[in-house]
Amino acid sequence: MSVKKKKILLVGGGTLGSVSPLLAIAENYQAEYLFVGTKGGPEKAVVEKFGLNFQEIFSGKLRRYFSWHNFVDIFKIKIAFWQSLKIIKNFQPDLVLTAGSFVAVPLVYAAKFKKIPIIVHQQDLSIGLANKLMAPVAKKITVTFEEQKKYFPSKKVIVTGNPVRKFLPQVSRTDILNIVITGGGLGARGFNDFLSQFIPDLSKTCFVHHILGKANFAQALDLKKNYQAYQFIDKGMIDLLAQADIIISRAGMSLITEAAMLKKALVLIPMPQSHQEKNAAFFAKNNAAFYCRQGANKILARYLEKLFKQEHLRQDLGNNLSQLFPKNAVDNYIKVIEDII
Repeated sequence: MSVKKKKILLVGGGTLGSVSPLLAIAENYQAEYLFVGTKGGPEKAVVEKFGLNFQEIFSGKLRRYFSWHNFVDIFKIKIAFWQSLKIIKNFQPDLVLTAGSFVAVPLVYAAKFKKIPIIVHQQDLSIGLANKLMAPVAKKITVTFEEQKKYFPSKKVIVTGNPVRKFLPQVSRTDILNIVITGGGLGARGFNDFLSQFIPDLSKTCFVHHILGKANFAQALDLKKNYQAYQFIDKGMIDLLAQADIIISRAGMSLITEAAMLKKALVLIPMPQSHQEKNAAFFAKNNAAFYCRQGANKILARYLEKLFKQEHLRQDLGNNLSQLFPKNAVDNYIKVIEDII
């Protein structure tokens, strides 16, 4: 007698940070999956390329300051709740998984209304409003680090680490240092502008891989040597990171986790006035990355000079970064799933 495959609803999007841990679970746990994301977000192409069915719902953001957009988004959230109820009725999931994002909030409350268990994953050190709203209705809350347990009810929270997809990177060594510069899944104009001041000099002695984001490709520099610009990279991203001697990036937790698995030297330039600043500060405090604020030219120049000259420093940063993360995150997360369903 065959065992009926479980049905799991994944929800996240708007950015790819909330998508990556969910795909890592789908890759390693046998179930029937449906992914729910935003209308027009970057996640649809990535999820469908991964091989999962995808459905869109409206997404409204609750801002903690006055904005006329709040009034419009309230209606979007109400519509999204009814859309979510319809999806749940048709798909009949056994479990809902999310790693944050505002698109998940109405669906999670619809799932609670239908008495479907929910697991909320918290990646970043700073707890976002979406996860704060979803925590009261979650069956379990998984977190990346021990330090995050204090933010949630002790009976609900479990330290799993941050799930990442399997990879066997292909590494091809070159005679010069490789630098990967990435502003995250959507790219970042301010980040690209800041780094463009350094890239021409970097390309004189290093090979620079610059991932700009689909909307920002016009910021690519016209350099003839040792420079390659990309709009966006999906499956080949791990291979590119594996070749890097230094990674300069925003401070989203998904990319940091991948860098940790590869033991890479990181320079983190977080999105100004965002949760990423707390991420960057945490890793810098633990000697696992360099933290530079956007616009701090002299500080970045000093960090890069140190990293170029000191191979042992690059190795130490990579090793420290790897040691900070709990091991076997995917297996830990799957155990939480199996305990519930």
